[in-house]
Amino acid sequence: MDDKFALYSFKKVIRSNWINKSRLGKFLFPIKNGIRKIFSVFLLFIDHILFIFKQDNIKSLYRQSEFIHFETHCINLIRRLDKKKFIADQFDNVSFNLKFFPAVDGATLNLEQLIKQGRLAPDNRDLGTGNKLTPAQIGVYLSHYELWKEALNSSNKITFILEDDAFLDCEVATLQKVIHYIPEDTDIFFVNHRKNKKQHINPYISKFVGRFWGLTSYFVTKKGAEKLLQLTAPIHMSVDDMVSRLNEKGLINCYCSRQELVIECSNAKDRKNFRFASDIQDRTEERD
Repeated sequence: MDDKFALYSFKKVIRSNWINKSRLGKFLFPIKNGIRKIFSVFLLFIDHILFIFKQDNIKSLYRQSEFIHFETHCINLIRRLDKKKFIADQFDNVSFNLKFFPAVDGATLNLEQLIKQGRLAPDNRDLGTGNKLTPAQIGVYLSHYELWKEALNSSNKITFILEDDAFLDCEVATLQKVIHYIPEDTDIFFVNHRKNKKQHINPYISKFVGRFWGLTSYFVTKKGAEKLLQLTAPIHMSVDDMVSRLNEKGLINCYCSRQELVIECSNAKDRKNFRFASDIQDRTEERD
């Protein structure tokens, strides 16, 4: 783990320095990104054409004519009133049944007690740094875990879970259209995917392949919530890593919207959308 992390960090520094200091790098970088975007739009257009003539074989969780009911839960530290307002303003005129969940504050946790209770593994560690999980990371994990309980007990098929740095970057109608295509075997359906590797299923849906990162915004199904509650205790790693690992092993099915519908605003490398410093820790160098 240490050797891989050191090699990754070395490559990161070299790539970053080349882009920042080389005039050629500064010239080529936006061209490369532009070509990627054009190619992505072209592939999406082809998929739409093919989808018209040959309907997707994946069975959806909902019928196209069905009205989808769900609750929206946003994880928010009580002391972060700025983030609470940020979310509330976005959902002010949206009938998403928004509820704020008081996040488990890592600063108040008794880690030794959690280990004795069997909720925290003694050998817990952060896969990115190799260190023990921070109290803040454990608090985030427990917050998501409690909301999976809410999802399991909900009368709805899906529950929408947000972290309080989520920015809805689409029309509500777009989000509602996309979630009609959630596959029937979905456990978690993400509406943001950052730079994670994906396999396109149809013009609306992709499937996460390999390792991925980020729980900023997602829908969890009742079946998915049940699996997560059974498979994610005690805490061995960060909740992001745990969900990713379960998907890699084929124990859960993680899909995402093909279009990036929500943006994380705590990523310091995303200068356009960056608004808040992370309440956990700055891990952009390890993850992005």
